[in-house]
Amino acid sequence: MIFLLQLGLILLFAFAGELFVSFVPGGLPATVMGMVFLLFALWIKLLKPKHILECADYLSKIMAFFFLPAIAAVIQNFDMIMPVVWQLLFIALVCTFITFFTTYTTVRLLRILLEKRKQ
Repeated sequence: MIFLLQLGLILLFAFAGELFVSFVPGGLPATVMGMVFLLFALWIKLLKPKHILECADYLSKIMAFFFLPAIAAVIQNFDMIMPVVWQLLFIALVCTFITFFTTYTTVRLLRILLEKRKQ
């Protein structure tokens, strides 16, 4: 029963994101807005992490399941993607390296700053 209540809370914020995006012009993704609302509720302590922890852990464990429809769509439309598959792979590879080095640099700078702060 607690799991369903936690799921209901998460879905409530997702629904709030959907409502917000339907009334505000622009190209905001509703799912992202729902997560922003949830983050804000956690930040102002309107909601505590223990209120959604079990459900959030479970959903993160089965996250790959949510990508199955997208993978199926790619497989169905592979003939359309085939002419540009090398470009897509190149972009994915370049973005992976950029993300890796950006994360590495950020962590390294933070460690240096934290070491200076300890002294």
